[in-house]
Amino acid sequence: MKEFIKNSNNEDICVQIHEPITKISQPQLAIICHGITGYKEQDVILQTAKTLTACGYYVVTFDCRNSRGESFNNRTCATLSSMYDDFKTVINWLKTQNFYIEPFVLAGHSLGGSVVLNFAEQNSNKVESLILISSIFDGNELLQNTLKSSPDFLHQLQNGGIIRTRNKVDCYLDDTYLQDFSNYNLYANIHNLQMPVLMITGDKDTASTARDNERFYKCLNCKKELYILQNCSHIYDTPQNQSDLNDKITKFITC
Repeated sequence: MKEFIKNSNNEDICVQIHEPITKISQPQLAIICHGITGYKEQDVILQTAKTLTACGYYVVTFDCRNSRGESFNNRTCATLSSMYDDFKTVINWLKTQNFYIEPFVLAGHSLGGSVVLNFAEQNSNKVESLILISSIFDGNELLQNTLKSSPDFLHQLQNGGIIRTRNKVDCYLDDTYLQDFSNYNLYANIHNLQMPVLMITGDKDTASTARDNERFYKCLNCKKELYILQNCSHIYDTPQNQSDLNDKITKFITC
């Protein structure tokens, strides 16, 4: 089921509801957030949704504004702040739906992982468990990783930006999202994370590196798991990557 909901500025946010594949006595809810320039039909988002519906969850995915999806787009750069606002708009809408239940599972990919992590740190009582897929934990880490692995890409961001297109939908990306991240410190409230946390990244991921994930993992004081998938980049675009993602999430949710 697809719905278009409105934020406080009367801008559309497209929300997709995936019903459980496996029927269980007490249905549960999971919400997934894509990353910067992402969209709800990305392989990594669809695979995560498929896995959670197979575990008996209602799963909610959505397109953040100024992404390559179906939500409002005025071709300005999305940021962690704007994506977090969209996430809260979706949560508030979900509270009016008959399948809404707390606590819920949160999952996020890349900057979407930063979004759900920030929410979980501020609202730990609402979150059953947290799934961080190639998440970003620190703005300076992201900047340094981009500078090291993709200096030409960073130069483009800082000198006019770039446009990414999908199905004739353009979205604009510049270094605004890097600057915005400096307003967040996702280590500051890490002590609030008392729910189980699953962390996954790839050995070839240059944005959310194994080293970054290991550093954050060591700071967690809760039930936690960390997996570094082999032959896996930031976008989980091979059948093996998606199979590995399915296996790790299923194990985590059902254990």
